[in-house]
Amino acid sequence: MKIDDKPLRYFLAVFEAGSIRTAAENLRIAPSAISRQIAALEAHLETLLMERTKRGIIFTEAGHMVAAHARRRFEMDEAFSVELAAARGAIAGTVRIATGEGFVVDLVNHVVRPLRDEFPDIRLEIDVAGTEKITHGILRDDYDMGLVFNPPGTPELELLAEDHAPLCALVPPGFELANKESCTLSDTLNYPSALLNPHFGVAKLLANVDQGNRVAQDAFLVADSINVAVHFVLSGGGITFLPAFAVSRQLRRGEVVAVPMTDPFLARVPSHLLVRKGRPKTAAVRAVTGMIRDRMEAFGSAWYPEEHV
Repeated sequence: MKIDDKPLRYFLAVFEAGSIRTAAENLRIAPSAISRQIAALEAHLETLLMERTKRGIIFTEAGHMVAAHARRRFEMDEAFSVELAAARGAIAGTVRIATGEGFVVDLVNHVVRPLRDEFPDIRLEIDVAGTEKITHGILRDDYDMGLVFNPPGTPELELLAEDHAPLCALVPPGFELANKESCTLSDTLNYPSALLNPHFGVAKLLANVDQGNRVAQDAFLVADSINVAVHFVLSGGGITFLPAFAVSRQLRRGEVVAVPMTDPFLARVPSHLLVRKGRPKTAAVRAVTGMIRDRMEAFGSAWYPEEHV
């Protein structure tokens, strides 16, 4: 029986997400488009794949079979593409990366561009997420690897790259704090601040430090986006707390000042590149891993094409 790719992909997305709405958000399409494709797939197969109840979607036995078939089919398609590329002497395949927002600029500038030039047959899928979603997604094999700042210890995860850097107070150049070579959290208390919400590793770090509760209580702005916090600083509105690599371009332009923090827990914070322990590493995954280790500023290296400085 011939089944088109699109309805299978949409159904598998719903099966993995657990709801049509979440699948639609992940695929960036309208929920109605997914519903139409699944209805057409059920009509084509002449069987019910899922039932909608007040408690959510319940997948039928046939639905579980179709999801398993879809996974096998797409995995075989990707494996064939990799094998074909290998036969041509190329390294190919899709690499799924989950990353904290603070790594995005570093990752795109130092890895994505050169990867495109050196390995044109590799495709990337990049999801920006919080620490908990990243670690859970790696363990479920939703992602090949994850970039996490200050992750919790998880024995099922394997460390591929690690570096340590201080958390910094990011300050507008005109603030008095910008003249200090280093600071403590107590030194920042008189400045209006933008904090990240508790889903971010930075928020968990600050909560472990003396005066952390006061900083949280006095924060002028709490955001679920690093971009919002950074633009608060760029506007001259106040300070925020991030590793320097998250704002490397603004630092080189002199738009912000990063003052390293010396408090315990803040002076040496780990950045990790993680995979699930025991997960096979394709040639494409190894190539991407090598570029992340060699070229990302978060791991002690930086590669600056002239146009990106």
